[in-house]
Amino acid sequence: MPTDLADNRTVEYHLEEKNIGDELLIEGSIIPNDLREIYHDIVHRRFEVYPNSENVPETDYDYPSYDWATYHEYKCIDVFPQLRFLFPYIKKCLEIAKDDYEDYYFKSWINVWPKGQKIIPHRHYGEWHGYYVINDTDTKTYYTYKEDGKNMVVPLQNYSGHFTFMPAHIVHWADPNPQDALRISTGYNISTLEQLQEEDFENKNERGGKLLDIVTPLKELI
Repeated sequence: MPTDLADNRTVEYHLEEKNIGDELLIEGSIIPNDLREIYHDIVHRRFEVYPNSENVPETDYDYPSYDWATYHEYKCIDVFPQLRFLFPYIKKCLEIAKDDYEDYYFKSWINVWPKGQKIIPHRHYGEWHGYYVINDTDTKTYYTYKEDGKNMVVPLQNYSGHFTFMPAHIVHWADPNPQDALRISTGYNISTLEQLQEEDFENKNERGGKLLDIVTPLKELI
């Protein structure tokens, strides 16, 4: 459907309020008219966020493992400002959650997965987490919750333009990339200043006290 939430780059969007157990899930599609251009730009400039990949074939590199030291340590939205079209939808999600964007800070990063790359079960710090798929290769992401003492799993089918928003603490993982093409997405966390200070002080994710340098007040982005 046409959208009044963003500029004329967005040609189609659909967001649906759902649940993972008792937790809020907002999922849907957001399609800008330059999605392929964004994909190609990230592939072409991938070494700006994965510096050791510059002289390696793009499909033959374990991006997060080989460049773990820099995997999260940059302001993604400054490196790839084309992704700013997502902020009106993030604001809408916070409104649905009855939350005020002015209370939060934003952090994001780029995931580049060659064939066979995956993510193992993990959760995020902060209040909210989500991701946006820029180029999918027929993968699913799985979320788990408990019901009557049992672990339940919710699979989400990914596709190019797939957007999610949910609480940060929900454990999730994803299929290995089954194709030769690169699967590329951007992930994001939304946190209060107190949550960031705790995460930074405890050196979670081995950020080495750098976390407060790579977040931006959400009110400056919306």
